[in-house]
Amino acid sequence: MTAQSILAQSIPGGWDSHTHIIPPAVIAAGESGRYGMSAEPDLLKILGRGVATSALADINSLLKRVASDALDGAVVFIPPPLFRPDLDDGDREGYASFVNDSLLSACDPHRRVLRPCAYLPIEAPELSAEIASTLDRNWVGTVAGTELGALSFASRRYDSLWDVLSRRRIPLFIHPGSSPDPRLDAFYLSNLLGNPVETTIAAANLVFSGVMERFPDLHVILAHGGGCLAALSGRWEQATRTNRPGVPKGNLSVNDAVRRFYVDSVAHSPAYLKAIMEVVGEDRVLLGSDWPFPMGTDSAEHDIGPLDATLKLKIRKTNAEAAFASRL
Repeated sequence: MTAQSILAQSIPGGWDSHTHIIPPAVIAAGESGRYGMSAEPDLLKILGRGVATSALADINSLLKRVASDALDGAVVFIPPPLFRPDLDDGDREGYASFVNDSLLSACDPHRRVLRPCAYLPIEAPELSAEIASTLDRNWVGTVAGTELGALSFASRRYDSLWDVLSRRRIPLFIHPGSSPDPRLDAFYLSNLLGNPVETTIAAANLVFSGVMERFPDLHVILAHGGGCLAALSGRWEQATRTNRPGVPKGNLSVNDAVRRFYVDSVAHSPAYLKAIMEVVGEDRVLLGSDWPFPMGTDSAEHDIGPLDATLKLKIRKTNAEAAFASRL
């Protein structure tokens, strides 16, 4: 047993707040051609784009990962390729219901360990609010992408969703689905730059539109260390202090609004994780792995290994319990 694994086991339990699976029923739907999907061995195709299913469909491997990290369990979402902003109004509600039922069924035999988040078709604010209003305690939270069509998270059309999530104490995990910028097609930049930027744009709209001020009980969790949030929040604050054009000044400062977000720990940089904790607060960082994607982490210690035991306990356990409002 390595020194790292001994240290991990000395920290009591906790939760991986960012994992993915593709439920078996969704793969079966691809095999039958539903919702514009098709399937080949170990591959699910969505509108012609393929996502490998060998790891994403292997729930036992996720359970083994949770055990190897000495965790109590994991929060589980469908992966971003299954976010479907392309669907029309006639299919959107049925698809969301189908993938959510499929995820719940896949996690149900392991309900003490795997806690699902319901997919919200976030490009449809009213439908998302309706779905959120029906969720029972089988769901630990919700997940949504960043492709909103002509909308942004600053739109008042989302107020009904923020209200439902706040009143019912249901967190929202914002996870980028894709980046629409063709300049990022080379060098894997659509992921390396595009995904963090998409998350940051979402956060900026929530901050500058006053959502984080108007809905203080709203729990928003940002993927991948919050994208560029920690690097840019000071610049945003400067814009409000100097009355830059189009930048509103609310009763809540930008710095304080930023500290109302939660972020996961997938930073791949001890220095940047330290900056994240300084900007958003040590009590706002949750353990995440982005399992089983290559841009994720290979263990719970990947990002938090250098931290002291007190911080590890917060990030592994107590922060998650606060973020998910005791639904874990």
